[in-house]
Order: sequence, then C-alpha cells, then structure tokens
Amino acid sequence: MARRLVSDDQALFRVVVIRKERRNNPDWERGNVASPRFLWDGPEYTTAYGPYNTVGAAHGQLTHHTTDAYGEPVKGVVSGHIEQATTTWKRV
Repeated sequence: MARRLVSDDQALFRVVVIRKERRNNPDWERGNVASPRFLWDGPEYTTAYGPYNTVGAAHGQLTHHTTDAYGEPVKGVVSGHIEQATTTWKRV
C-alpha cells in the first residue's frame, strides 16, 4: 500500500548523518591523561534518515543524532545536515 507523504510539488526532507568511528590508540598507557584510550579519527560512515514532511521533523532527528545525553553537541565525532527534495511528475 502506498503512503502519501506530501502533495505534488511540496518539499521532502531527509537527514544525512556523518559519523566517525573510534579506533584503539596504540600508544595508550593506563593512568596517563595525555594518552587517550581511543582516538576518534577512524573511517567515516554516512547514513540518511527520512523522508520527512517538514524541516522541523528532520531537524529533530538531526539533533537526536548530533547531541550527547546532556544536550551538548558531539563535536568532531558526529556531524550532519538536512537535504531537501521536491516531487516531480513526468509522463512515461
């Protein structure tokens, strides 16, 4: 069964989240503050969520993925943006 998201010529939105993976630090020493156990410079992975009818719904999903449990942004580890698309119809 088809689902109706928007009417013709209205915008659709999706969230693109880019996440860096952590890797083990080979120089890690227990108890040494200057030597973190993990480094956040591993490969990047991109995931898209959506579609959403409104930019507000997409922004809420983006905030969910880019903030920590205390509401602070997770800088350098997760980033993202919102993309917009419109529906177009052509005769086939």
